[in-house]
Amino acid sequence: MDAMQLPGRVMIAARAYERVAATVIADELGVAARGARAVVRDADGAIAADLTCGIGLGEAPIAQRAARARTRTAERLAEITGARVADVRLRVSHVVDERGGAS
Repeated sequence: MDAMQLPGRVMIAARAYERVAATVIADELGVAARGARAVVRDADGAIAADLTCGIGLGEAPIAQRAARARTRTAERLAEITGARVADVRLRVSHVVDERGGAS
């Protein structure tokens, strides 16, 4: 039987979306996933995510890399979950200097 013809539905918990979003933003910013937090809410049937994460030191300015990471996170969140992403807000909470820890 084709799964699309099978009675019932699939529901994905907000917590699952939050873990995906936190993992993706941490990856995009070059830090450990344990330091990233995400809160996901419904935005008229789409996902809206509020993210908080540190950022690793890099060659490009922090603001530029954060903006790029926010865009890539929205794209990857949509790719991974299949959901429409309406809004992603990113708060960079600290800078991670891998030579000496957080700043």
